[in-house]
Parts: sequence; C-alpha cells; structure tokens
Amino acid sequence: MSKRLQARRALLKRGAYAALLGATGSAVSGKMSLLGSALAAQGDYASLPGYKALVCVFLYGGSDSFNLFVPRETELFDDYQSARGPLAIDRAELIEDRAGSMYFHRNLGALRDSFDSGNLAIIRNVGNLIQPVTPAQFRNNPEVVPADLFAHNSQQEQMQKGWSSRPVGLVGAGWGGRMADLLMEANSGNALPPTFSMANTNFFLPGNRSTPISVNPLSGPQLLPFLDGRRSASNNGRDAATESILALPTDNVLEAFAGDSFTKARNSSRLLSSAIQDSPDFGPFDSRNPLESQLRMVARMIAGRDQLGMRRQIFFVGLGGWDTHDNQTPRLNELTRQLNAGLSGFQQALSSMGVEDQVTTFTASDFGRTLTINGDGSDHGWGGHYMVMGGAVNGGQLYGNWPDYALGGPDDIGYGRLIPELSVNQYGAALGSWMGLSNTDLLDVFPDLNRFDTGWQSQYGMFSA
Repeated sequence: MSKRLQARRALLKRGAYAALLGATGSAVSGKMSLLGSALAAQGDYASLPGYKALVCVFLYGGSDSFNLFVPRETELFDDYQSARGPLAIDRAELIEDRAGSMYFHRNLGALRDSFDSGNLAIIRNVGNLIQPVTPAQFRNNPEVVPADLFAHNSQQEQMQKGWSSRPVGLVGAGWGGRMADLLMEANSGNALPPTFSMANTNFFLPGNRSTPISVNPLSGPQLLPFLDGRRSASNNGRDAATESILALPTDNVLEAFAGDSFTKARNSSRLLSSAIQDSPDFGPFDSRNPLESQLRMVARMIAGRDQLGMRRQIFFVGLGGWDTHDNQTPRLNELTRQLNAGLSGFQQALSSMGVEDQVTTFTASDFGRTLTINGDGSDHGWGGHYMVMGGAVNGGQLYGNWPDYALGGPDDIGYGRLIPELSVNQYGAALGSWMGLSNTDLLDVFPDLNRFDTGWQSQYGMFSA
C-alpha cells in the first residue's frame, strides 16, 4: 500500500472516529447508516415563515410528577394523600396558582409564575401508548401494551422514538429527527442539520435524512487543534494537505462516507464555534446545575440563528437523577430546584432576545412513577404530567384530565401505576403542528397517531401562534 493511501486511510479513520464520538459534533443513536432515506416532505417547508425552535428537556429516570403538580380538588387531593402516604406533600407546603386550579411543588415558584402569566401549561397524564387501553386490556391483551413497559432503557427509547407499536431497536429515527427530516429545507443553505444535542447521544434527534450535532454545553463544539481555522503557516500547510487527501478518488463506500462525515463535522464545528463566540453569554449562571449549563448553550445557539441560516431548530437537553426509589423527598427538592432555575433562566434569556414567542420548551421522561411508596421513594410507573413553556403557549391551562388517584381505581393497573390518557404521539403532534408540519406529515412522524382521537389539534390547542 502506498504511503499516500496509508495517510488517507489513517486520516479518514481518525476523522470518522472523532465525528461518530461527537468530538467534532456528530451525535448518533449508536447505529451508523450508509443508506439514504426515501422519506420526503409532503408540505412545502422551504417557504415556512419566521423562526421557530423546539427544545426537549428529558428528565432521565422517570420523574415523579405526582409530587410536582398536585390536584387541588378535595376528593382528588384526599386520594393523592391516601395513596402516597409519607410521600404526599401537605397543602401548606405546596404553592397554588393564581386561579386556584392546582398546586405546584414549593421549589417551582418561578414556573408557577410562568403558569400564572400564561406562558406555561401542564399536560396531564401523558405516556407511552400503542392505543387507548383499559385495565382489562392491559391484563388480557399484551399485544396492545408497549414492550418492556417499566424498563428504563426501553421506555426512554420508545418515548423518544414515538413509535410504540414497533419493537425496540428496529426504528432508528426519533420523533424529533423525523420532524427534522421534513424541516431541513426550511433552513437557508442547509449547511447544518436542524437538530442539536447538549446531552450527548439520545434516541430523540437522529433522523432518517438528518444527523444531529452534539455540542459541549460549557465549551461549544470541540475543534481539532490543527484544523480550527486559525491562520498560520503551519495550519495553512495542514489544511492544504488535508484537502488534498480528502480529494483523492475512492471507490470504497465506507471511505467515501468517512471522508464526507469528517468534512461536514469540521465545517459544522467551525461555523458553530463562530456563531457561539459572537453570541451573548447571558450573564452568570450556576455551572453546577447541568440544566442551566445546557439551556444557556441552547440560548447562545439561538442567538446565532441568523448567522447559521436557521429558521427551524430542534434541541435536546437532559437532566438525570429522577429514579427516586429511595430518599425521594430530599432528592426531589434538589431536582426541582435545578428544574425551576434552568427553565426560568432560559425563558429570561429568550425574552432578552425577543424570541420568547418563537421557542417552545417541553418536558418528557421515561415514564411517570407509582402512587404507592417504595420504602421512602416510588417505583416505575406509567402515566405522568409534563410542562410546555413559551410565549406561543396558551398557558395558565391544564390540558388532559387528572387521573383517578384512588388505589385500585379505574386508572390503576396495580401498585399505583396509572394508565395514561394521552399518548406521546398526541403530545408530540401538537408540538409538531406548531412547528409547521402538515397533518399528513404528522402521521408519518407519528405512525401510531391514527389510533388516537383525531380531534387532537382542536381539543388540545396548546398554541396561540
């Protein structure tokens, strides 16, 4: 083998390895595809007006949302206290919204204020569903129940992929990625994908056409030192040599893919670094709060949207630690503090840029938790409550219904695990509709959506614009 070919292969191997690991920006779901997708947009998304971004805040471990958002009605509250026992929070320790419709955990004061001001809504009893299901169907018809229902890895994958009727591992793209596949042409030049992760790899963002970029939330894209775009005699020589190697002809599909991946990762990193360096830093923040760090970087990337040629973006951030099997009360106190500070600070950053109406942030998790206690914690459940935040949200509202909190009641499949009323398909479709996707394309993004209430758009009209 010639030295020139050896050098080419060594460079491509190193570049592909760096790209796949995210060192220069590429985030993948653990599977590499060399094949393109036949997925095509039904709508004319190249002409979508204005700018919009969707931010997924995934609470890893299964968030105990039953102690984040609590019903105020006497009967429901009494059932909540009875079912939760020592985990239940007394009325005096909860904070009520201005309209008197519900309670928030006492550490969610800023988010309660956003609810009162109409910029935040609570979506009740959402979960992973193949179709609407009853307790009898759960017990007798396993084919209508998602696989591995209470397992973290499977439920994180299914919630982020949004295709509950397919076995885990067979559907490569997430529902954020499938949205991005359709929205790519909305961004001018298409130099970058619409999807960016601040929390490493995930199942939500990879698409069939689009590959997300992973960004370090503290330092931004990591550039290879000798390819960072800085002008010097040595760097100029290295750049010229690299371009010559990449331009060598090859009939090998893997080499061509690796070379293309390397080039895209390098160019993307340079472009992103420039945009982030030119963006505001939004003042001091708590670097010990991983959610604050990640959302601060999202805000900086949104600030560079024009420089990046972006009109549609989808971001993913994550906050771990929600698997509260024990010591739940003090752990939940810290998690709610981080959640409140991270989300409220992010909304303030968006308001300072004047884009609060153009960015919608939503929470999701593996699953809800049990109403019953597990020592001094809770166990893996099913349905749970989530938040949608932003200036375009019809906030101050509760969407969906409170479940029946009575143990052994019509929503309990055992051990206080509650059947969801709303599917992640309906939840995601409302968000996708706001992003500009057509009804036809939403059925492609969420193949199980047609199993649910077709009036989801009007019934759960979460957005004013």
